[in-house]
Amino acid sequence: MEPINLSVAKKMVDHYNATRKNLIDKAHNINDTQSIWIPLDNFKDFINKLPENASGVRIYLAAYDRDEPHYPNQTTAILMGTVNNGDLHTDAIESGDTLLDSEEGMDPFNKGKVCPPYC
Repeated sequence: MEPINLSVAKKMVDHYNATRKNLIDKAHNINDTQSIWIPLDNFKDFINKLPENASGVRIYLAAYDRDEPHYPNQTTAILMGTVNNGDLHTDAIESGDTLLDSEEGMDPFNKGKVCPPYC
């Protein structure tokens, strides 16, 4: 991960909104997620709970189902700690390894504030 220029970031967000978000909005008749805000303390807590053998964090794009009361059918993000697996970085979702999921600090993280509706 590395810093990028603000104008590049804005161009990338605009491109996402004009392409992928637009398609999702039309296909599902919703105003889909543009961003997700995570309180800094929650983010720090997630990072600090990762075990010493964690190699990084994988961010999965996911979707709530239609029965979710606050964000029906909206895109969300799930953060998962990873561990080294040879040249790869593996997590419990990817590998199906419930030992990774049960390891202290390797629980998935979700429930940031989704925009919309909380922008």
